Amino acid sequence: MKRAYGAIALCLLLALAGCSALPGASPSTSEAPPGVEDEQLTNSTALLDAHVEAVTASGYSHEVNLTQSGTVDGESFTSERRQRTTVEANAAEYRYQLVNNGRANSRFIVWGNETVEYQRIEAGGRDPQYRRGEPTATESLAGQPLLEPHLSAPYEVVDTTESNGTTLTTLSATDRPESEAAFPRNATNIREYESELVVDGDGRIRSLSVGVTYDIDGESADYRFTFELDSEDPGVERPAWVESLEDSS
Repeated sequence: MKRAYGAIALCLLLALAGCSALPGASPSTSEAPPGVEDEQLTNSTALLDAHVEAVTASGYSHEVNLTQSGTVDGESFTSERRQRTTVEANAAEYRYQLVNNGRANSRFIVWGNETVEYQRIEAGGRDPQYRRGEPTATESLAGQPLLEPHLSAPYEVVDTTESNGTTLTTLSATDRPESEAAFPRNATNIREYESELVVDGDGRIRSLSVGVTYDIDGESADYRFTFELDSEDPGVERPAWVESLEDSS
C-alpha cells in the first residue's frame, strides 16, 4: 500500500473536511451496493473499500469543493477550497491541483507515479517551492479521508435510477455523522445537517453533497462540501516543471 506524502494539501482539505427514474424503488439485496443492506448504509468501510478498489482499477477523475462562510469579529468571510484529481488506471500516474481562496490564497500542484511524487507549492506571493517524496496512497487519491467522516451519518436509500445500464442508488441523511472529524474541531451547536450520497453497484461513490450549519467561537457559519466522480480513465499530463526537477536530481 503506497504511503501518503501529500499531507499538506490533504490536511488543508480536511480542515474544513440521461437517467430514467424509478420512483420509490430500492435495490434488491443482490443488486445493492457494497455496505448497503435493508435500505440503509450499514457498513461504510465496505463501501469505501469497494470505491477505492473500483476507481483505482479503472482510472478516474474527481472534483472536491469545500466552502465555509460566516462572521468573525463582526466581519463576513468566505473560504473556498477546490481540488481536481486525475488518476490513471492502477494509479500508474496521477495529478491533482488544490486551490485555496479566502484569508490566505495558495495553490498546490502535485504529480506522481508508482515510485515518486513531486509538489509545486505557490503561496503568499512568494516564488514556488518544490518538494520530492513518496507517492500518495491510492486511498487518499480516491478521496477516502474526506469521504469517510461523513459516511458515519445514518444514510437511508431514497431512490434508484438507471443510467447507461448502471444502477445508481441514492441515499440521504439528515442526522449528523458520528465521526467528529466531519466538522472543524472548534465547531459547536451543529445543526441543519443534510447529505446526499449516490453510489453504483460496484461501490463507486459517484457523488456526495453535504450542507451543515454550526457555530465557530460563538458565530454562525455555513459549510458546504461536494464530491463528484468521473469514473473514466482521463489520462494524466506530466507538467514541464517535473521534467526539470528530474533532470536536476
